[in-house]
Amino acid sequence: MNFLLAVTFAFHYQTPLTTHQLQSFSKFDVLVTHDPLPRGQVAALHAAGTKLYLYEWAVAFYDTRATRWERTLIHTEAVLNAAPLRGGAGSKDADAWYFDPVNTGDRAKMLAAKLRDAGYDGAFLDTTTAQNVHPAALKEFAKRHPGLDYDAAFSKFLAALKRERVLIFTNQGYRSAAHYLPYADWDLTESLIGERPLREIRGYFAQLPRDRYPQVHFGHLEYAHPSRTVAMAKMFGGAGYVAGTEDSPLYFADLGKPLGARVDRGDASYRLFAKGVAAVNDSREPLRIGGLVVPPGESVVWVKKR
Repeated sequence: MNFLLAVTFAFHYQTPLTTHQLQSFSKFDVLVTHDPLPRGQVAALHAAGTKLYLYEWAVAFYDTRATRWERTLIHTEAVLNAAPLRGGAGSKDADAWYFDPVNTGDRAKMLAAKLRDAGYDGAFLDTTTAQNVHPAALKEFAKRHPGLDYDAAFSKFLAALKRERVLIFTNQGYRSAAHYLPYADWDLTESLIGERPLREIRGYFAQLPRDRYPQVHFGHLEYAHPSRTVAMAKMFGGAGYVAGTEDSPLYFADLGKPLGARVDRGDASYRLFAKGVAAVNDSREPLRIGGLVVPPGESVVWVKKR
């Protein structure tokens, strides 16, 4: 696996950025926002080398947030539901319309134009794969297109996006890897590390098809515990980020190349790198790695002093 792919990413869903936030996010290789930032901030981030990805609900759109083009799709074959739907992977309090990936041929061009207008480099596609399509909409898809797999149909949209030279950041595209990851520049695991036991997390990471898609950066997004999140990401391959904690220096820790495979000791794991160590200790005993001691319940990303 190419550990040089483990660059930095961040998520921030409020706009505009404060002066401090702009300085902080300028340090990251990638920033995902929910709405477009002001053009001046886009230019400043680009000048710092940061790529910008704009949030896009992968399988549907809300009635209240529909673009002019999306409104033209309602009550046509381009959407799967004849009446608005609530719930499922969407909000229980907002009407949604679900794309028919077979019949929404212009979506890639329209999304690419939206990104260009905002000055963005790519799209973050949230709630990907058929499992996030409302059951009623998915039932209609099967009725319209018997024998056709939803994710296979959706992959045509991803291929069209790549032809538009749009960078793609999928959320959990690994769940249907053959249809999503050939087109992805990044793929996200969200709330995978969190509070789960280390032994369980090992099983999840073993399922990530990293070696089959060496061009994909894997990002691991969490909502607490920067040291644990970054240590896990370093050990298993990828980058970690904790929402709302953009100032942690751990994101930029340069451990260098791995010196070997991850070492598992019961409820503790570590990995040695040319310039340091990443370790997670979920056990009740201290984890000793040479002269480094990781207390029970602690995680470390340790960089050698020069």
